[in-house]
Amino acid sequence: MSASVTAPSPVRGVRARWVRFVRGWPTALLRQWPLLLVVACFAVGIGLVLALHWRRGAMMMGGATGLAGLLRMVLPEERAGLLVVRSRAWDVIVTGLTGAAMIVLALVVPPF
Repeated sequence: MSASVTAPSPVRGVRARWVRFVRGWPTALLRQWPLLLVVACFAVGIGLVLALHWRRGAMMMGGATGLAGLLRMVLPEERAGLLVVRSRAWDVIVTGLTGAAMIVLALVVPPF
């Protein structure tokens, strides 16, 4: 009597990966709360621009960019998630200057 050995079904492995993905995506998304907060603030700024409040919208987008720099500065790399691009100093300087430039430009441009 010989026992036959069958290979595991590839469909079963795909289904198991899919189930793990579906069960795990909310927690994976919540781990990126710093980026979600920045994107939400930036989206509010875009909404303000689309509502024809361009100065407030530009200031909101600059503030969101500055918030990204602030979060990158105070959070450890494990908690900052997708805000981590380069070194901490580089990320903070670039996002801080970009946010400040957006706010200054929004204040300097004369109303029409």
